[in-house]
Amino acid sequence: MFRAGDGGEFAYFEQGSGGARLLFVHGWQADHTVWNDVVAALGSGTRSVAVDLRGSGASSGARGPYNLERFAADLRELIEALGIGPVVVVGHSMGATVALRLAVDAPELVSGLILIAPVPAGGGGFSPRGADFLRATAGDPAAARKWLSAMFAAEPDAGVLDRLCAAAGKTPRDAALESFESWSNADFAEATRAIAAPAIVVAPERDNPEMYQRKVAALLPNARFVELGDCGHYAIVERPGEIAKLIGEL
Repeated sequence: MFRAGDGGEFAYFEQGSGGARLLFVHGWQADHTVWNDVVAALGSGTRSVAVDLRGSGASSGARGPYNLERFAADLRELIEALGIGPVVVVGHSMGATVALRLAVDAPELVSGLILIAPVPAGGGGFSPRGADFLRATAGDPAAARKWLSAMFAAEPDAGVLDRLCAAAGKTPRDAALESFESWSNADFAEATRAIAAPAIVVAPERDNPEMYQRKVAALLPNARFVELGDCGHYAIVERPGEIAKLIGEL
């Protein structure tokens, strides 16, 4: 566990040594295990650090706040404490928004960004009905399973879905709802235009790639846009080998 400056604790997990230094940030109601297959594909020659953000996974008991600013501050403190900066930050969904926040707040610690199905820094853009649907998944295993099942291009493997649902089940409802309001209403899109670090924005084909190009990649001055075929929002689970290859190309 890592104790941040405000006294809050969160978990992180390290694998490999030498080579590139990578920091993996999971999405909403997830934990570090979503990266298992990507990290395995990268091999032991890469130093990978994956976090469980406050309110998630092994950090589910950590006190708040549960918002983008606090998550990014936690990552900044962890990078500095481990002495691994600058790092390539690999973020999925909400985790990509956290990565953008970190790159804005502490550019000296970010050497690159891999943003997979990123929630834009200008917010999620959900309709009231869509937002209510997502809020309803917090603390409700059946609703969470229905939501997560729809995040794949094809019917997900039952074991994989069970693992994702187990991670969602560890997220307390209050933490999930507080973080949802933060990332779904994010409002720092213009600030991302100043991010100088190279970035790869990965847009799953079955997950609104046009939005990722227009609202994320187009704002970053040194971004490369990649559309990944035949996968959904959880491309990191459906296409881990291809994600690992893209990481190596940054």
